Amino acid sequence: MENNGVDFKKIVGKQVRKLRLRAGLTQDVLSERCGIYRTYLSRIEAGSANPTLLVMIALASTLGVHVCEFFHDFDGDAQEVLMGLTNRQRTH
Repeated sequence: MENNGVDFKKIVGKQVRKLRLRAGLTQDVLSERCGIYRTYLSRIEAGSANPTLLVMIALASTLGVHVCEFFHDFDGDAQEVLMGLTNRQRTH
């Protein structure tokens, strides 16, 4: 998903990769533990796949983090867009 020039799939993919490396896991090991194909995990990390909520939960659980961790470390522009989406959703 891209909104106002911010590609959230790339941001989430970058976080998944960062957390995977921090956990010392290869793509093969993480994908096997999550029950997904390694090629799918590779596409998630590259920002070209849009993971389902269930996949994100499996990734977070296996990495020992909360799903919210995939949405941390956004740059300033992404934070503004995300906050704008949140505020807009509350008003509707």
